[in-house]
Amino acid sequence: MKYTTSLIAALSGLALISGLPAPVQASQGPGDKAAAHEKKTLEDLMPDLKKPELWIGSSAPELSIAKFVKGDSVDQFEEGQVYVVEFWATWCGPCIRAFPHLTELQESYGEDVRFIGVNIWEREKGQERMDMVEEFVEKQGERMGYTVAVEDGTSMADNWMKPAGQGGIPAAFIVGKDTKIAWVGHPGEMDAPLEQIVNGDFDSKTAAKDAWDDQVLSAAYRKFAMAFQRGDDLNTGRKIGEILMNDHFSDEPGGLNALAWMMLNSEAEGVGSKDHQAALRAAAKACELTDWEDWGILDTYALAMYKTGDRVSAIKWEKKAIELAKQDTENGGVDAVPELEEQLARFESDD
Repeated sequence: MKYTTSLIAALSGLALISGLPAPVQASQGPGDKAAAHEKKTLEDLMPDLKKPELWIGSSAPELSIAKFVKGDSVDQFEEGQVYVVEFWATWCGPCIRAFPHLTELQESYGEDVRFIGVNIWEREKGQERMDMVEEFVEKQGERMGYTVAVEDGTSMADNWMKPAGQGGIPAAFIVGKDTKIAWVGHPGEMDAPLEQIVNGDFDSKTAAKDAWDDQVLSAAYRKFAMAFQRGDDLNTGRKIGEILMNDHFSDEPGGLNALAWMMLNSEAEGVGSKDHQAALRAAAKACELTDWEDWGILDTYALAMYKTGDRVSAIKWEKKAIELAKQDTENGGVDAVPELEEQLARFESDD
């Protein structure tokens, strides 16, 4: 069963852990120490990964607006004022769901923060787009209780989203009192940093490091996924997977499960038994972290058992997954039962 994680979130990952923890070595020889010293990082394995042109600490680009369709217009960023520039589109469900939250924040902060919702990425052009957005915003009424604007052509998407490496919406940029970018991310995650920025407690250097770490992690997961989906540079994908599991997601059951599932279901050339063994170890660790009570993770573990030749255990754990799923009425377990039963039938019929 595919397991949705926050990271991947986001994404979260993969660690070459055995079904039970491997014994700790009592000591290391010179060769072991040298190998540890030469251990690769995610950045080492992705030398072409560069920080976006528009980053935390960069001066905020100009506002290039065709029309402000609601609220007071903002011509430029003024020092001493905090701004939130949030990007959205009429067809974007998550954007629409974020409107009330943005409204609440605007009401909470009042004049201390100016919220500007900028419409981008619409199929319609020119006056047709303007009319469509104005009608849409009017229908939203009090759900959009802040300034709303339509970009001039594609200028805001080109000068903000693209150089910041933002490929999805909704996306929010907090512009600090120094008119520089202080934070970038999903508007649903900006409450804490926004409060710190307004209060003057925000550590921009730490924020920049954390943001870059997230960028590296996301890029690493994408590279890992591409390797196992297409067979592109599979050896590098495996190395990335090992680092993700050991160093980043050793305590993230959702991430471990997601990566195990990807390895187990890969049909790429070159994927084989050693990858299935790695998936088994990752799934086992995910099961341990969830006390063997998560039906989605148990389903992955059962598949890993099956792929590594232990059909009896696969049947046992798939039955446990079904039992738990039938009791889960809130997280999709009941709906997943037919799929789990189909998986069980596959295990049982393979003689």
